[in-house]
Amino acid sequence: MKCVYLHLTLCFTTALTVVIFMWSNNYAKIETKWSDMKPASSTSRNVQMLKNINLISSKTRFLYLTQTESCLPPMLSAVEVLGNTSACLCDVLVLSYKQACQNQTLPHVQYLFNSSTTFTTGRNVLYEEAMKRDTRYLYYIFMDDDIQLVDSIGMYPNPWRGFENFLIDVEPAVGTVMFNDKQHYSITYLQEVKKNLGCALNDSSQWTPVPAFDAAFNAFHHKSVDYILPYTIEFESMSIWLSQVSTIIKCQVMFRGRVITHTVIVAVNPKHRPYARGPVDEHAITAVVATVEASLPKEYKNASVIMNWK
Repeated sequence: MKCVYLHLTLCFTTALTVVIFMWSNNYAKIETKWSDMKPASSTSRNVQMLKNINLISSKTRFLYLTQTESCLPPMLSAVEVLGNTSACLCDVLVLSYKQACQNQTLPHVQYLFNSSTTFTTGRNVLYEEAMKRDTRYLYYIFMDDDIQLVDSIGMYPNPWRGFENFLIDVEPAVGTVMFNDKQHYSITYLQEVKKNLGCALNDSSQWTPVPAFDAAFNAFHHKSVDYILPYTIEFESMSIWLSQVSTIIKCQVMFRGRVITHTVIVAVNPKHRPYARGPVDEHAITAVVATVEASLPKEYKNASVIMNWK
């Protein structure tokens, strides 16, 4: 049975509750040929992006991007995670924000240093640097530096390779995972999503489309990334969450049904740093929606999703 989005009330925290109206009584219509889309603007960078699409290497399909105090943490530089480019088929781009890394022993890991960035502006630095590369990767995977992936049912010998295979096989516009320490993106959240999709709660699908997702671990397809990023920075001083609200709205408008969560792989990120979390109110959400709408390609400006958020 194909599942149908109705609507979902999503609580980011007690301070931020938003109602996400999902669309379409025909799921087949949701599965548009998003991968055939052209860039949203005709800037030289986007023109170059099209030229570089054929440069995707069969040996290097993923670019992992993260921010950390200095060097890539040992749990990420481990051979079974991101330490072996032949195993992960990846390059890694790291933004150090406290001290430049002096132990740069992995040739596929590139370091940047900028001590004046925030969470959101730092991710934008990584994004801009990634777009300068001659290689066009299949996926750009933004993640926090404390992320650990766990296979909840023992399906994969290595959950990192399992997630990468999921990206190759399913090829979502945005690929995400479950979280074990965030109730709104955990099994509880998944059950609510399935209920609103019209799916049985005991449905054993290994992945499912979701209306919203946490920023801690996101894989953006090379044909969707320039529609979604860079991150919105205007509201960061109020709450970092608002940059992700902006990202979610863009995905709802332009990639409906193509944000896919792997329901078996669970992310653990135990290290929570202090950052601006709120308060967030209706006026803030309204401002975010207006900013997103102004940035959308003309054909999306009157999308029903935007109207519902208003």
